[in-house]
Amino acid sequence: MHDVAIIGGGPAGIAASIFLKRAGFDIVLFEKNEIGGLLLNAHLVENYPGFPRGIKGYELCNLMNAQLSRWNIRPTKEEVNEINVENEGFVLTTNNSQNKFRCVILATGTIPKKIGIPGETELFGKFVFYEVKDLLPQVKPENTCIVIGSGDAAFDYSLNLVEKQVTVELFYRSEKPKCLPLLMERVKKCSTIQLHPSFTPLKINEKDGKPEVTFKSNDKSMHTCQVDYVLIACGREPNEALLSKNFKETNISGFYIAGDVRTGKFRQIGIAVGEGIRVAMNVEEYL
Repeated sequence: MHDVAIIGGGPAGIAASIFLKRAGFDIVLFEKNEIGGLLLNAHLVENYPGFPRGIKGYELCNLMNAQLSRWNIRPTKEEVNEINVENEGFVLTTNNSQNKFRCVILATGTIPKKIGIPGETELFGKFVFYEVKDLLPQVKPENTCIVIGSGDAAFDYSLNLVEKQVTVELFYRSEKPKCLPLLMERVKKCSTIQLHPSFTPLKINEKDGKPEVTFKSNDKSMHTCQVDYVLIACGREPNEALLSKNFKETNISGFYIAGDVRTGKFRQIGIAVGEGIRVAMNVEEYL
């Protein structure tokens, strides 16, 4: 039986893994995708102490990866499908194995919200994306992308795309965006980002091998825009797929939740790292 399973390789899971490994515990870090979580989407991280000039999200992920390697922490690239309590411990089931642990830290972060329009699900992964980290490897210079959303993520993703020489059409329902004024200022300085306030998306079609999005403006007029890709950034919600009713409603000894999956809208790297360390200290005390 292992000591601790950490599910999720974002900042919270990384921080917990390093803390517990240094404390001498036998840990397994599960991450089905790349290490870094939501941080991989970040255009520029400027509010995390220690980087006075800011740092690209992927660069900070690389540093975190290097720190994991230094402590000989090799993430297990498997998806955890089920957690069960058994004999004062836990059994984690993946597609490939079952393993027993004395403690579990759930740090699965958040997942993007869908906007629920026709064509959104059907074209996902081909033309429609929710995370800029998944879209960036697809785009080519001079591509055009619709970004839907008015918050920090939509504006941050747009800045990421223009660095790849992509032209961005940024649509949002409200008259004024909800992003930080700083991000708005930076977007306004980009000649390749066009703002479209007061537009509600209605549907996405594939036409002549490209996605075509139909919008309705606040004055009820219709607008159709055909581009190469569509990026939807309209909020996120906790990734609670592994949290059964039993885990949600019962205080189970040895089971802990850390990071964005717990803190919800307070999605900051500093908070996630602190959450990971706080929970790791609780695990250390418990064990």
